[in-house]
Amino acid sequence: MTLSSLDPHPSQYKGLPLALCLFTLALFLLTGLLAVMEKAGVVVVLIEALMALLPLLVFAMVGILARTMKLSEYHWGGKNVPAGLTGVTLAACFVGGSFFPLFLSVVFLPEYISFPIVLGWVSSLVLCAVLFASPLRKFGSATVPEFLGVRLQSNLVRLIASGLVVLVGIPLLCTEMLIGGQVLATSLNATSTTGILLFSMVLLISVVLGGISGAVWTQALQGVLMVFACLSPVILLGLDQLTSPMVSENVGFTSVVSTSLTEQLAAIIDIENTSIGWFLMQGPYAGGLWPLIGTALFFAIGMASLPHLLSKFQGTGSSASARRAAGYSLSFLLLLMVVGSAYFLLLADERLQNLLGPNALDQGHQSGLIAALIRSGIVAAALAASSALLMTLSTSVSRDLIETLVLPRASLNQKIVLARVVVLVICAFVTYLAYSESLLFLDMLTLSLSLAAAAFFPVLVLSCWWSRFHATAAYSAMLSGSLATLFYALAVTSGSTGFWFGFPAEMGGLLGVFLGFAVGISLSYVTFSEDERHFYLASLLEQPGERDLSIDLPDTSDKDEPEELIEIKM
Repeated sequence: MTLSSLDPHPSQYKGLPLALCLFTLALFLLTGLLAVMEKAGVVVVLIEALMALLPLLVFAMVGILARTMKLSEYHWGGKNVPAGLTGVTLAACFVGGSFFPLFLSVVFLPEYISFPIVLGWVSSLVLCAVLFASPLRKFGSATVPEFLGVRLQSNLVRLIASGLVVLVGIPLLCTEMLIGGQVLATSLNATSTTGILLFSMVLLISVVLGGISGAVWTQALQGVLMVFACLSPVILLGLDQLTSPMVSENVGFTSVVSTSLTEQLAAIIDIENTSIGWFLMQGPYAGGLWPLIGTALFFAIGMASLPHLLSKFQGTGSSASARRAAGYSLSFLLLLMVVGSAYFLLLADERLQNLLGPNALDQGHQSGLIAALIRSGIVAAALAASSALLMTLSTSVSRDLIETLVLPRASLNQKIVLARVVVLVICAFVTYLAYSESLLFLDMLTLSLSLAAAAFFPVLVLSCWWSRFHATAAYSAMLSGSLATLFYALAVTSGSTGFWFGFPAEMGGLLGVFLGFAVGISLSYVTFSEDERHFYLASLLEQPGERDLSIDLPDTSDKDEPEELIEIKM
């Protein structure tokens, strides 16, 4: 079992603020040009294709320019990602293509549905900041399984946790890829297969060469595009006013009613027809207080347990930066929620009625620039979440499984090559799975959140905050919680049992969380590790210092030399 020694390096993100400003300016210019083209009667298909493809071209170019041969940059982003930048990228990955339409429509959902969802979203980032940000960064591990393996001095814990990361991450990545691919196909007036293939190609190019470092650059740009898409009505109204101060009734943007975006993303937007909506509106306790509390707890614990979100804290410069990053992420999330909710209100302007109608998602998807902008925002959100998921999965497979079991003493160059091969394999495999069009987006996301909560939340809390917790209790808690969640889902689906506490099949993760805590605490009292190393590592988490626990040695990743490691006995 090893703990990486790669230390922070001079930041490679100093030029990112200027890049974000230039990208925002380019979006304004592109939007203005396309608005003029639309007024001039240019074919709408061309306008939508340009709005979809040009940002993707930028993302791919940035991914190529961010290429690296340093392992510290590929797996950690250099361990020097600024807190503000981490907050923006964390919020972009948090939203993803699955939640972005909900951000647009949350203000129009019944309060009984929107309140627990928003409360759960906000609470999850608070939990990350309070419980996990500092300990995860302090150990300097690249993945959550590596943190658990080092903290509990067990390769078995690390391997089981890595397998659960794959089990949780594959459905999430497949969902994001399918959402992004189908929306991209709509913009290009192409088949869903073409959209998914193009989406996966851009995703692969943006991360395979630069790893986490390339993902940080592209996710920051994607976060900007998401906000820009939400503000598209304001931007177009301003441009329309500048280009045509005297607007007549017959002059302005034109639109042609086409296929319905609501039908394509119905399982995401129409939350009332999903398991969460059933729990709130039709379940045994519908209309009461328990569904509100249960839904808020479910989102708070589930989102706070997702490995690809927790890994964001491991690339910051210090434990304090990791905590600040959670605060910045919460601020960006609230900003996105406000401007996203205002999207529909701004569409009520009379000059935009002929473009999308009073409610874009209820009236359907019409052709036009605003429709193209909002679809570009959904694609950007899906790309941000997909890149984080792809890097988390590939790092866990290459670093926690292959390197631990097969290549424990591989050189740094061999590890870089291995990491890139694993990225290619996982991306190809998930692309193949995404060709299936029978996925229920939000229900699949809900089941993945259940598994993540049951598998990781009890173990992470106890590992970070209880010195008595040991390896046997850890893998027992992970396995019992995740198996209980799966068995509950299968039992409810097959009709073998009723709804426990009113939870639908996909939301049984809360039951797994309680079981995981019970098993972990019970076994920690029954058996206890007397290894002095165990006490030492547990005490390190209680120290207030900001020092990275990895050895302060220079990065030799671009030289063919072995990586310096701290050896931790089983």
